[in-house]
Amino acid sequence: MLVARGRLERRQAIVEIGFQAFVPQILAVEPEQRSIEIPIQGYRALLDTGAQRTCLTRRVIGIESLKSHGKRFIQNVHNEARHYLYWATIGFFANGTDTDVSETRTYFGLPHPTEIIDIANNENFDAILGMDVLERFDLRFDRTGDFELRLA
Repeated sequence: MLVARGRLERRQAIVEIGFQAFVPQILAVEPEQRSIEIPIQGYRALLDTGAQRTCLTRRVIGIESLKSHGKRFIQNVHNEARHYLYWATIGFFANGTDTDVSETRTYFGLPHPTEIIDIANNENFDAILGMDVLERFDLRFDRTGDFELRLA
């Protein structure tokens, strides 16, 4: 089973994620014999079991040139504010299996796109992974500060 491991930083669980903008389109189905290389930039994501939705900072949204498909008023711990909505296909950079730590990074992409909201820039992380994504995985914390997110 692939896992993303880490150690708490300032009491925050941070993993490396990547994503691609999701743009619905109809493509012809043709057999493909070679593997496709798609460059994916890594970003720091906070695992937040108290967040219902996944978020990206405005800085990352600008870097990746994501296009909004709408906006919605969303309540957070501070207030209710209008946030722009985006679609992206999220993935995790795994660093081993549940029985072995590996020096090789593997990218594990989710099969379906996730609706993302924008948040203010943060110096500690680029994204917040909420329960809309985390509910699909097992997450374990050790009292040593180590954590493990089981991906597949």
